[in-house]
Amino acid sequence: MKHLTYTLVALFTIAATFVACKSDDDVEYSSDCYIKSMVLGNLSRTIHSTTSDGRDTVYNVTLTGSAFPMAIDHVAGTIKNATPLPIGTNISAVTSTVTSQGMVVYAHANDTTMWTQFNAKDTLDFSKPYIFRVIASDGDSYRDYNVSLSVRQDDADKFTWTTLATVKGLTSRKTVKILSLGAKPVIFSSTDDGIYIARANGSEAATSQAAANWSEARCEGLPANADANSAVAYNGEFWMTSTDGRLFRSTNGIIWNEEEKKGSPSTTLFAASATALYASAASDEGAVVVSSTDGIAWQQQPTEKAFAGKVIASTAYTQPNGNRRVLIATARDGSATLDTWSLLEGTKEGWTLFSDDELNTNLLTNAEPLNIVYYNKQLIAFTPDGILISEDNGINWKDESKINLPADDITPRSAVAQGEYLYILNNDQLWQGRLSSYSE
Repeated sequence: MKHLTYTLVALFTIAATFVACKSDDDVEYSSDCYIKSMVLGNLSRTIHSTTSDGRDTVYNVTLTGSAFPMAIDHVAGTIKNATPLPIGTNISAVTSTVTSQGMVVYAHANDTTMWTQFNAKDTLDFSKPYIFRVIASDGDSYRDYNVSLSVRQDDADKFTWTTLATVKGLTSRKTVKILSLGAKPVIFSSTDDGIYIARANGSEAATSQAAANWSEARCEGLPANADANSAVAYNGEFWMTSTDGRLFRSTNGIIWNEEEKKGSPSTTLFAASATALYASAASDEGAVVVSSTDGIAWQQQPTEKAFAGKVIASTAYTQPNGNRRVLIATARDGSATLDTWSLLEGTKEGWTLFSDDELNTNLLTNAEPLNIVYYNKQLIAFTPDGILISEDNGINWKDESKINLPADDITPRSAVAQGEYLYILNNDQLWQGRLSSYSE
């Protein structure tokens, strides 16, 4: 690489000489000097992985530098990547394109005795920060920016898991379901003598409570045919239905009271959005009924066609743009795949069935246990055959081998997402996980 190297005095001398070559009548020189944009060139990343037969392997991939925008703070005088570069990215030989008002020179922050005029072909070693100086055309004014690149020290595609609770006996329970009320996950499970709730001890128990601080209590006020699988968290309370369609509500998960419904006497809960409860109507197979905001008044919602079979999994979520959606996966007798239904709340579109056509060639397999959660701006399905994700709100599903579980032999019986955390239940253990690059 060839480039001209100047002392700072020489650079100012050149600018001043340039000014002297023009008369004041020819041009007016500006004191403006700032960097408008900085775009990284392609980057090299080294990845350490394991082959299918267990051997370690190392290979390099090319990253598109423009996918990692550089944030410019003119007040603080800093330029840095808004999102950390993936682990293993080489920042010792980085090219970039800089757009500026004025001439740009640079030097390492720890040695400003020698300055180099910036050239887009230069490869810079960002293992140490730089100072980019912009010199105005008047030859007198300049502005400095501290420029740096950050690289992740962990794998952005990996989950970090911790054991949040160990509740003995859950493995043999008929039904288990994790719910999260605020930042407090709980587990509902059913036995021959009733439904139990497991949770962290103490009224202020948080997600970081150790396994030893968890205990179980038997739910009171529920009938013998209460369905633990129908339990949902809504409006700061727990809700559940019985197999004959009665509705129950609890503020603490232990003491339950029956609620009188208006408009739909027999329903089975399957989801709760931010504004309503959703249930199937036992009196009209395939119909969906939705509650008022207080959960008391119910009315049937029209669908393109009647749902067939039972609801296997469901989730309700709010997208970053504010759209509220409800997703249902239902099983038809004899079908190898599930029907996936989606509702965009607050519109007249109604329920949409994602059928097996040219737009939807990757359906969910009809197998249980199936758990669907909305996490980090995408849907994640935990299936007996592995993990699938959908980035188009349930239309298509693809294999996601990058999402790691606490162990290879885990198939979650229940899962729920709450903020930056994901909770899964395997046998007697409740796990808490967080994606390294959550929300980046």
